[in-house]
Amino acid sequence: MSSLTTAPQSFSRPKYRPDIDGMRALAILAVLFFHAYPESLPGGFVGVDIFFVISGYLISSIIFRGLDLGSFSFFDFYARRVRRIFPAVAFVLLGSFVLGFFLLIPYEFEEHLLDESPYAAFFLENWRLYVTTGGYWETATELKPLMHFWSLGVEEQYYIFYPLICYLLWKVSVKRFLACLMVMFFVSFALCLYDTYNDSARAFYSLHSRFWQLLIGGVLAYVELQWPQYKKLMGGAFIREINLNNIFSLVGVLLIVFSLIFFEEGKYFPGWRALFPTIGGLLVIAAGTEAILNKYVFSNKLAVFVGLISYPLYLWHWPFICIARNNLGGELPTGFMMVVLIALSFLMAYLTFTLIERPMRSKKPTWQMILCLVMVLLLVSLGTKTAVRRSELLQHTLFAGMPESVQETLKDLPRSERNDIICTDVFGEGHSVCRSTSDKPSVLFFGDSHNYTMWDVLYNQGELPPFYIVGNGGGLIFDDVFVVSKDKKVNSALHEKTSRVWNAIRSHSEINTIVLRGNWVGNLSSTLISNRYPDIGGKNLIKQLWRDTFAELSWLNKQVIVVLDNISVPFNPLVRCVSSHRIDLKKQSNECWIPFESIDPKEYEIRDFLKAEAQKWDNVTIVDSWDALCDEKGCYLSNDNIPYYKDGNHLSIYGNRLVWDLIKKTVFGK
Repeated sequence: MSSLTTAPQSFSRPKYRPDIDGMRALAILAVLFFHAYPESLPGGFVGVDIFFVISGYLISSIIFRGLDLGSFSFFDFYARRVRRIFPAVAFVLLGSFVLGFFLLIPYEFEEHLLDESPYAAFFLENWRLYVTTGGYWETATELKPLMHFWSLGVEEQYYIFYPLICYLLWKVSVKRFLACLMVMFFVSFALCLYDTYNDSARAFYSLHSRFWQLLIGGVLAYVELQWPQYKKLMGGAFIREINLNNIFSLVGVLLIVFSLIFFEEGKYFPGWRALFPTIGGLLVIAAGTEAILNKYVFSNKLAVFVGLISYPLYLWHWPFICIARNNLGGELPTGFMMVVLIALSFLMAYLTFTLIERPMRSKKPTWQMILCLVMVLLLVSLGTKTAVRRSELLQHTLFAGMPESVQETLKDLPRSERNDIICTDVFGEGHSVCRSTSDKPSVLFFGDSHNYTMWDVLYNQGELPPFYIVGNGGGLIFDDVFVVSKDKKVNSALHEKTSRVWNAIRSHSEINTIVLRGNWVGNLSSTLISNRYPDIGGKNLIKQLWRDTFAELSWLNKQVIVVLDNISVPFNPLVRCVSSHRIDLKKQSNECWIPFESIDPKEYEIRDFLKAEAQKWDNVTIVDSWDALCDEKGCYLSNDNIPYYKDGNHLSIYGNRLVWDLIKKTVFGK
């Protein structure tokens, strides 16, 4: 009988197959070279699909043999998974923290490593990425050193639910067991097809749309367990068994190779395309150890060795590559540096396998061991995150050793300086920043985070001209417009905050000058809902809203100053353009700039539109931030190791200081 609480005297395990370790080698090398040299192996990401099939087959073999012998133990099963997986995860997380401390700037270290570590440690990274990013192929995803834990999340969630499902089905009806597996397979595959074309990120990351890839290995494991009943169907007089195995192996390898060469990232995946590597992996496993390719290629000693270290190699390779990429400002390492990173990945994988993974396998799993491993993982992930976030000493340590200009750029505005009662009495509470410099200013600076980050420069500058500054991250300046997020949720709170600002503009006649500043080019790609213009969308809606804004402010007899925004770039200039790390892997130059011809055409589109519209109104004036940040060559991102940007679109205190001097002359005449 199986047991829910106690381990059996002997745990039934399938016979070791070296060719499966060789398949693991193929899978991990595909993933590694896809991450290191994406153009040379465009379909290398399907290595994960091969891993899914292998895991499904091996785990199902263990479960089914235990159920068949009446010796299956839930405790033993889960304990072995914890013993096998947790130690290496804890070690890699610690190593990633050390690498990140020296090679990442503080907010990258905190956001990309610390904040992700609890999700990675407890195998929820797949859902974390689904909620917080646009998908596997997004640049934001590729800069997360723990991103690759998404596949471990899928597998571990499978390990949690699958044994219980199998146990219940086996107890209900062994005869219908295979039929039940097939039903689950087709349901999961149908969900995968649906999600691939309706919510591609969910299809890629979720267990329900990947379940069929793991389950197909389980179907093969069940067929092999019942081999005497199926032997006539698979061989017999029709075709000699050894030839069938060779056909299986050859066709399987061809399907995998086809996927590796011809699949491309960003195409609809997994979907029906995932059948190629999945069926390919299944056929190679089904071919058995005597198939020629399995016996002489996949069972080769070198292939088996790489397969044995494939798990720690998978864990280590991405933090090395990704952290170096962050250090280089988003550029993928190349040449000798990439070779070194790959070599380090293999070295750390071998050490992890030899010193941690293999010794742990030899220990008998106990409740005490499992509890200890869980606590270690909690301490490494959540404990480290909490300690760094809450300790002033550790926060200071994060910044220590960095150039002063970088430290100043990365400092957050103190919460006590973000709002004051004079401002919130007029514009309401809840804004990202709502500050005033006198009792009843006549000037209002209104916009999004591009507007209120200017307060980072001004809050401790002493005497200032009289003004309000109000802004909300991700907000718009337009009234009666709703912003729709990537997950198709309407941001009613943001709409309410903007409405309060407009109500104040209309009701406070002493506010006679409105300075509008924001990420205007970013607005063009926002998804909006307008009650006034339900049939207009995209950039046409944005342009109409600008016209309405100018018209209403003119009718209210307000002077309007529109600040044309700084350029946005698809990388972080703070990292790429200045010496911002304790250890910098990149070569430095005295200046970093973008030529005008390389600037996003959308920047010119919105600038030209605003200039043209401003000329139609006597009360509208344009202030161009390019006058402060650009010259005849192009626009500067840094100069003399002084960063003008804190990320790809927000100015640093140094960049904002240049723009403030320009605005101050126009608004206050000094």
